[in-house]
Formats: sequence, structure tokens, C-alpha cells
Amino acid sequence: MRKHYGQNKFALLLTGGSWLLMVLVVWLLPVSFSGYLQEDWDTLFWYALSQTGGVYGTPVLGVLLCILVARRQKGLKLRVQSFTVAFLFLLLTLGSMAMLNEYVIKPLAQVPRPSHQFLLGSKGQEASLLDTFYLQDAASRRAYLAEFLKKNPEKYTQISPLVLDHWVSEAGYSFPSGHSQNAFLLGSLLTMWLGLQLPRKRRPWLVLPVLWAVLVCLSRVALGVHSELDVSLGSGVGMLLAYLFSLSGILRKAFRETTHPQDLS
Repeated sequence: MRKHYGQNKFALLLTGGSWLLMVLVVWLLPVSFSGYLQEDWDTLFWYALSQTGGVYGTPVLGVLLCILVARRQKGLKLRVQSFTVAFLFLLLTLGSMAMLNEYVIKPLAQVPRPSHQFLLGSKGQEASLLDTFYLQDAASRRAYLAEFLKKNPEKYTQISPLVLDHWVSEAGYSFPSGHSQNAFLLGSLLTMWLGLQLPRKRRPWLVLPVLWAVLVCLSRVALGVHSELDVSLGSGVGMLLAYLFSLSGILRKAFRETTHPQDLS
């Protein structure tokens, strides 16, 4: 473990520090529902960032990472093998964690989304529609929300249509945040892998993957689809998994990484 820390010190400190910074920002600053109105200048920014950590953005970033891994190999055969191994590793890891989160952990925790509480009222309140909302399946919830918004258009004219559509599509429970989990898992894996590939003078580039992960977490809270606790715990799990993959040697085998000679000096 000490040898692993010595070789990965910069990447590990950067990843952990970024997570801690995100937690402090999301809990201490007014991030919640800060970017969901049409008039808010940052609404489109948060929405676009959130999409990069979802079902469309994450696979694209994963494929780009696999291409980056494969390019470090010599010869077409080794590159194809390297890409395949890295791709299957990310597919299995990100896919299994997403399925576990969506179909096991969230239904067990049964924490309502902030956006659902905003629209339907907090659970247990008089006239709240949440008590029966989550008794339906996911498809029925989406249909219910779409019909609810259609019947009450005057109440939500100030909210961005993009955000309203996002609130409808995100019909599941809230805790923990799957976007935050996958963003920090993918961002941390990339940071820890690049930490062993890049010479010291290029290590400032390691900021980019974790910065992206931090912004994805903030976007989920700013759009109102997750709470501070959702993203803090979700991202923490993702970061911890990445660390365990690195510590166990799985990351090295999956990405065929080699330690840069300058790291050993």
C-alpha cells in the first residue's frame, strides 16, 4: 500500500482533495436549484454538464478513454486487444454499478427526488401527491409527471423546458446519485491511470478529469434532481471504487499501464 501511495501520490491527493472541495461547495454554498429557471444564465451550462455524466455522455467518454489506452500500445493487434480489455472493464464496472444503484440501492433507500418534491409536495404533507407517486412503475411515473405538467402549465412557465423534460425523465428515487457515482469513478480512474503515464511536468492535466467529475456533481444539485447528500455519497463511492481498482492492480491490468520512469526517481 505504501508503494502504491508513493507512485500515485499526486493523483490520489488530487482526487481526494477534489471530492472534499466538491462536498464543501455543495453543502456550504447555495447550489441547490440554482440553475433551473429560463432566466438563469447558467441553466444551459448545468444541463449540458449533467448530460455528459449520464447514459449518453459517460459511454462516449469511456470509449475515448479506451482509445487513449489503446494508442499507447505498439501494433494493431495489441491496440485492438488493449481497447477491448479496457472497454469490457469499463462496461462491466460502470454498467453493474449503475444497475445495482438503480434497481437495488435506490428502491431500498426510497428517498424522493428534490424535483419531485418541488412539483408534488414533500412526502407526508397535506395534499402531497408523492405518497402515491412512487407506488407506480417508472414508465407510469414519467407519464404521470408529463400529464401533471401539461395540466398546470401556468405554474411552471419560468422553469426551463429542458429542465422540465429532465425532471420527467428522471422518474426514479434520488439516493444516491448515479451520475455522481459514475462521474467520480470514471474521472478518478482516468486520473490515477494518467498519473502513472505522464511525466511530472504534464501532471497539471490530471486536474481535468476530476474537475469534470466535480462539475457533474454540482450540476445534479443545481438542476434540482439530487440533494447534497445524494451527490456526496454517490461520488464518494465512485472515488473509493476507483482507488480499490488501482490498489488491487486491476486498473493496471485492464488499462495495461506502465509507470513512467520519472515517477520512480
